[in-house]
Amino acid sequence: MTEKENWCADFFDDLFAEHHLVRDDKKELDEAVAFLEEKLHLNPGDTVFDQCCGVGSLSIALAEKGYHAHGIDLIPSYAARAERDGAHGADKCTFSAHDAYTYTTPAPCDAAANWWTSFGYSPDDAQNALMLKRVYESLKDGAWFTLDYMNAPQRLKSFTNGDISFSEIKKPTCTIVWESYFDRAQNMIVKKWIYKGNDGKTVEKQGGGAKVYTQDDLSRLFADCGFTDISFYGSTAGEPANQDSPRCIVVARKKA
Repeated sequence: MTEKENWCADFFDDLFAEHHLVRDDKKELDEAVAFLEEKLHLNPGDTVFDQCCGVGSLSIALAEKGYHAHGIDLIPSYAARAERDGAHGADKCTFSAHDAYTYTTPAPCDAAANWWTSFGYSPDDAQNALMLKRVYESLKDGAWFTLDYMNAPQRLKSFTNGDISFSEIKKPTCTIVWESYFDRAQNMIVKKWIYKGNDGKTVEKQGGGAKVYTQDDLSRLFADCGFTDISFYGSTAGEPANQDSPRCIVVARKKA
């Protein structure tokens, strides 16, 4: 992890995990798993590498479907929570704390996923590509990988009136305000998250942001890392991605 990515350890804390990583929407998880089953060409008993797994929601859902999952995350408390939450399927999912820029799985996996925008944290393409290279090295020949990322054209629409945009969501215990800044010089969307608790307390967290990548940019990055058969989808429903899609999901294959 470079000096510029040191913000991760502070930004991705237990407060963030509780409000953004704990997935209690079973329908959303079921749709994600169904998408992965199809696009990653999963077979019963396959092992999936969950790069940047957060608190393990996706890995645990995969394990419940009979797959083996190996999840890693930079934040030790996230990996520990995933290990606890997935204990009922301990023979099917494992978690540990590692840096995705440097970590390669001990044995080649049948498939891999990097989900919920856990990529692009650096303005340097070469640094971001390290994650893709580590995935490539972690896959069996001919295996598939998917990256779930923000859709740049759709996301940039919120900045039509300037370089700052705001959004807000109300939770049972607090209101969360996203203050996003488009750093045009580095082509990064940088966020400040403001948690306004019902008890009157306010917590502010400054994130390092994510780089704005078009489909062409991502195709180039993936191809440079050796991936082939690159395609794009707009959501877990599986429709082709376009400028208005809610997500930009890349599916690619390691050369056989």
